[in-house]
Amino acid sequence: MINKDVDLRKYIKSDLFRLGKGISKKTFYNAYRTNKTFRFLVWFRLARHYNILNKKRSNFVLSVITKIIYKKLSIKYSIDFPLTVNLGYGLKINHGIALVVNSKSIIGNNVMLAHSVTLASEKNGVPIIGDKVRISPGVVVVGAVHIGDNVVIGANALVNKSVPENSVAVGVPNRNILKKFDEFTDRFYYENF
Repeated sequence: MINKDVDLRKYIKSDLFRLGKGISKKTFYNAYRTNKTFRFLVWFRLARHYNILNKKRSNFVLSVITKIIYKKLSIKYSIDFPLTVNLGYGLKINHGIALVVNSKSIIGNNVMLAHSVTLASEKNGVPIIGDKVRISPGVVVVGAVHIGDNVVIGANALVNKSVPENSVAVGVPNRNILKKFDEFTDRFYYENF
């Protein structure tokens, strides 16, 4: 849980690091100016911090401003990502169009979400996404499924049953393929929690 501004900066730095260009003021301004999903994530982190995690009367103006900008960006980019989502460090959103996430979903560290991804509840069960997970375009994750660490979910898969660690989920409904990856060492993961 975020209680200090230092933690807020750490979350934003982790999202910036995932873009693969390093962490500096210059890369932050460049990414904020040119990358719409990073811009959305910055305002999501700020709005979540001031509206959900750090509700103080002294932050009232900041909470209103951050929530307004977050909502505008959410509508503009067609990203339905509620502030109540439990989100870890280093989220990367590719393209971001038509992204829908259930408000009670739990998303781990160093997760990548592509466009047209849906994380939906079913019978009050919500998805739990582990660390270092890549969810490809068009994926629908439904119900109380647990996706383990180091998992890749192939494009247009319907995930309605849990996926073990170090595997690939493909197809409708999903089939799990246990496989070792070299892919996970090639990505920019934020490890400085």
